[in-house]
Amino acid sequence: MHLPFISCATAPLFLNAYDRMQGWIDSDLSDDGITQSQEAAERLKDIAFDRAFSSDLGRAMTTRDIIVNHTPGALKENGELKSFREVNFGFFEGLNSTDIWHGIAAPYGKSTQADLLEIGGMEEARNAMKKADPSDEAESYDAVINRMKAGFQELRDHCEFNENILLVSHGTLIRTMADYLGVDTTDNYPKNGGISQLTVYEDQVAFESYNQ
Repeated sequence: MHLPFISCATAPLFLNAYDRMQGWIDSDLSDDGITQSQEAAERLKDIAFDRAFSSDLGRAMTTRDIIVNHTPGALKENGELKSFREVNFGFFEGLNSTDIWHGIAAPYGKSTQADLLEIGGMEEARNAMKKADPSDEAESYDAVINRMKAGFQELRDHCEFNENILLVSHGTLIRTMADYLGVDTTDNYPKNGGISQLTVYEDQVAFESYNQ
């Protein structure tokens, strides 16, 4: 199964423009977000996808449909997979990202998410947020990875061998996934509309390219 994995081209007018954390909280694509989705669609226009999926968040569904409308052939399926929604930031959803990461990093003698990444990578950052969350709703690194694994197994069970699958997801989830699968994501956050290609094997998943 070949799986071109598309970073969701989100640029919501309010949340992104005002440096707000956006995980499970949702908002519409801005004009820039729509443009980024169209640019991703142009890059993928010659690929005949067998199926197209996105997370069940509206911004990903919109991006998926923009891309699908530019690709050739008829799809066997066009739907949503909750397993590939963005990371849940719990209590911190919708709050100022810079301020929140400053508070999360403070017990480590640091002040930013980048500082935490230098200490222990994506695992350290995710677990530090989990530990700091008063609601205990934020996802730990292991929780994100387990959800991701369940999503890939769902694809294995559902799709046929050697199909091309379009899957639209979100930046932090994709970066966490890449980190887990051995890709160096240092200073390399998935671009809005960025394209990563994976191959889903029976017993593993491998990145063929990341954030192109």
